[in-house]
Amino acid sequence: MDDQTIPSLNLCNKQSLTCFGENDVMVEILTRLPIKSILKAKCVCKSWYRLLSDPIFISDYSRQNPHLRVSGFYLQKFLFLELFSELRFIVFDGQIDIAPEPSLSFIEDEEGVCIRHSCNGLLICCSFRCHEEDRIYYICMPTTKQYFSLPRLDCRTVFGINIAFDPSKSPHFHVICICDSEISDHHRHIKLYSRDRESWRISGNPFIAADDMLFNRGVFWNGSLHWVGRGDLSLRFDVERELLHEMPMPSIHEGWVERRLGYFGESGGHLYLIEIYGPHTTVFDVMEMKRDYSGWFVKYHVNLNAMAVKYPGMVREHVQQIHRFIFSILHLIHRRGEGEGEGEEEEEDEESFMVLHIPGMFISYNLVSGTFMELQDTSGHHRPLNKCLGLEYTWEGVHPYSNTHCYI
Repeated sequence: MDDQTIPSLNLCNKQSLTCFGENDVMVEILTRLPIKSILKAKCVCKSWYRLLSDPIFISDYSRQNPHLRVSGFYLQKFLFLELFSELRFIVFDGQIDIAPEPSLSFIEDEEGVCIRHSCNGLLICCSFRCHEEDRIYYICMPTTKQYFSLPRLDCRTVFGINIAFDPSKSPHFHVICICDSEISDHHRHIKLYSRDRESWRISGNPFIAADDMLFNRGVFWNGSLHWVGRGDLSLRFDVERELLHEMPMPSIHEGWVERRLGYFGESGGHLYLIEIYGPHTTVFDVMEMKRDYSGWFVKYHVNLNAMAVKYPGMVREHVQQIHRFIFSILHLIHRRGEGEGEGEEEEEDEESFMVLHIPGMFISYNLVSGTFMELQDTSGHHRPLNKCLGLEYTWEGVHPYSNTHCYI
């Protein structure tokens, strides 16, 4: 069923407006529409808008249609004296027509806005160039250009603000903020916001955390938010139970004083970690966390030497081996095959890709076959990547985005 069939259904008459609650067949039809048709159908009439915005329908739709999400991500870069951060959006599955626009200008903020975090189709954005006491935080959905501002945070420093949202499990989302504490400069507080309460509240007791914790890069997986650090400590926060736990991590390699993080993120229900120590930085492992948190295991072995031969622009001459190769890992994409189920250790027909940035281009690397290909920037960005400038993006400036159906 395509978009043009929606008006021909002709259900917005007086008789049909009263029977949505009883017409299970119509609900079944609507749950099978692609996301683009759902968004357009909400404009047909008030009755359709109410139905398609209902949390129960949204939850059912998300559970039944996980494959309809757009796989892509925002790339964000800050430019000197520019009011808005510069954004690109990279699409992977070809559904360019329903990808969000690479712009946040629909959010009315005289200080400009930038992205702070993303999770399954929702973004946390904030005022860009201002002091913390004047900063406004927003929840937004770029596909529909819906947004609202969060209540003011009563704290001096925001070390990280993250969103936890899984539309396949619940239509509700939570915002988790890591703030300073009055106890000491090393203590942190967790503050929570949920749409039903519409206010911030403190969760648990203050805890000690080092300055090398990447609280601004939280990853939501398995019902918890996860934060890694460049030292020994990494944490996870169970959102439902509001419990903070230490997360096991691989040992820092001998001879190194800090963790060499190449990537940390989630895709397809898997939590991935890449550490690159060298001296041969083109050879490394992709590690995956076990669902019971008993530890990490090597999921893929990567060797980028063939890619370096194909693209000599990623190679520096007359430098130390550890600085020779120029690349950054932007995102990992894992697509479930037909034989893969929840909790299964063996996966069939899996598709796993690693998106890399090298000077002047983006590369898709197949983690199973080791093959690679160039990715086209489909965002219509006005400024091409500059091969002479080296790397313009790293994984810390990437915000994964899924075109899910949700109501904020």
